[in-house]
Amino acid sequence: MLRYFIRRIFLALPTLLIISLVVFGLSKCTSGDPALEWGEDSHGDFLQQERVIRLKAKYLGLDKPAFYFSLTTAAFPDTAHLIFPPSRRERLMNLCAQTGNWPALRKYETALRETWDFAGRLPDTLAEAGAFRLAISDLISCENADTLESLIAESRHGAAALLRQNLQAAALLDTLQIRARFLISNQHPEKMFYPDFHWYGLDNQYHNWLKGFFTGNLGISKDSQKPVWDSLKFSLLSTLLITGLAILFAYLIAVPLGVGMARRHNRLIDRITHGGLLFLYAMPVFWMGGLLILFFATPGSGLYLIKGGIALDSFQSSGKSYGAWAFHYADKFILPIITLCLHILTILALQMRGGVLDCIGQDFVRTARAKGVGEHHIYWRHVFRNAVFPIISVFASIFPIIFAGSLVIEYLFQFPGLGMKTHEAFMHGDFPVLFSILMLAATLAVTGNLIADLLYAWVDPRVRFVKN
Repeated sequence: MLRYFIRRIFLALPTLLIISLVVFGLSKCTSGDPALEWGEDSHGDFLQQERVIRLKAKYLGLDKPAFYFSLTTAAFPDTAHLIFPPSRRERLMNLCAQTGNWPALRKYETALRETWDFAGRLPDTLAEAGAFRLAISDLISCENADTLESLIAESRHGAAALLRQNLQAAALLDTLQIRARFLISNQHPEKMFYPDFHWYGLDNQYHNWLKGFFTGNLGISKDSQKPVWDSLKFSLLSTLLITGLAILFAYLIAVPLGVGMARRHNRLIDRITHGGLLFLYAMPVFWMGGLLILFFATPGSGLYLIKGGIALDSFQSSGKSYGAWAFHYADKFILPIITLCLHILTILALQMRGGVLDCIGQDFVRTARAKGVGEHHIYWRHVFRNAVFPIISVFASIFPIIFAGSLVIEYLFQFPGLGMKTHEAFMHGDFPVLFSILMLAATLAVTGNLIADLLYAWVDPRVRFVKN
């Protein structure tokens, strides 16, 4: 059994690794952090502003390469990930793709940054200072290499008086023009067709993100600016509590119910129960949850057994441990658990009924009856062990179903679980939290499949010896 368990673990790990690559890739496709861009006054303290952005990027781990390696063209540098803010990096990479000469482009950009910094420090009372800043701003945002010289010429014309009075401004603009001409006259666009491979090692964003996921360091929430794990810990515990109890109660009810229906196959009680389960399965979970709220938790209608409605006070402000908080609001957990349990129960009971009916006509059952074995022992000691495979298969798919239904159920009941946290993160564009939830859901789904495989091997030892 141990060898089988280890083998299944090693088969599950590549699946989880592929999922992590997809999730991380999606996270890189989202919009960047606004804090990593220039502020409204981009001509303020230029160097100080850039220093703040770099510190922010280092804090978030964004100053490292994205992956273990990169496969680009010979035109691009291997240190592009160190260029901040991201908008500046994108502009430089566009110019680099046009010219194919990164060393010359880097020298031009250095001169441009010095000129930009100087323009930002010019007093507003100085004649033509505004025109000079505007001209340099146009150069900063320019992404077309062919227009660089014309923009520099326009800046000379627009700030001619300033350049005559200020020798430093004239010298900076001269240097900028010389380097722009050198860049344009020494283009190597053919480098865009030469592949180039760069190896960065283990100190990269993906490796640190994956390591952080398994160690509880999921990054920083964009909304709360706190560690993601601090935001998710309470929600994850709440969701696991209600889903775990829902699965437990569903199995405890569905297994004997399915066996009992099979024993009374085609009788009135079987037909009524079968029809009732199909009705529950066809009922949307949000409608079922709404009926339960109306009947059990709404004043003036139904039984109103859950006093005070369905709202829960915040755990963070309660000052209690999680166990004490959950025990205090145990009655608020009942309706979400019932709603989730009923949906799972219908699937399990129908699968159990079908599995028993498939096995009841087989030879080993007729042999047991011929030996005088009682019906109770036939169903629970002979048939059940062979009919349990369908509900083990269902167990592997329960986790994705639970998480899909959890978003609706928790929003309906205002329950503070992962479903509500997903909705909040989506509404606020908190992508670190969203992708962490996605990775958690994928991990639980893979874990569900692994548990199902182990249950297969426990129920039928022959499974352990089947080659994969």
